[in-house]
Amino acid sequence: MCIGFNQQPAPPVIEYVGPTQEDIDANQASLDAYQQQVAAQQSDFQAQLQQQIDAATAETEQLRADFAAETAAASQSAVAQSAYTVTTSETEIPEGAQTTAAKPKKKQPKANLKISTAGVQNTPGSGVNLGI
Repeated sequence: MCIGFNQQPAPPVIEYVGPTQEDIDANQASLDAYQQQVAAQQSDFQAQLQQQIDAATAETEQLRADFAAETAAASQSAVAQSAYTVTTSETEIPEGAQTTAAKPKKKQPKANLKISTAGVQNTPGSGVNLGI
């Protein structure tokens, strides 16, 4: 019980404290401007990239045409110079011809070094003992 006043409790007062509608509208306008700017940059980039692709395709086609022309010219000049062509064929070796044969491999002696461990005794702390 409260001493003094006999009042009912009052509900709290709720106050909205935040950005105003003007601030929200300004932010939305800024976002819209940014979206338009990004869309413009992307379309410019896409147009520039497409121009580069088209130029590269045209250059590739020109190189292919040049290569085909050079190949045709080379084949025609090869036909024109056929009097100078040389053909080779494999024939049998005539009798008395000097030939070379592979040298026979030299026989290597077998290794005769043997390591004997029969007379050596390992004791703790002695390390590796090999009788050679």
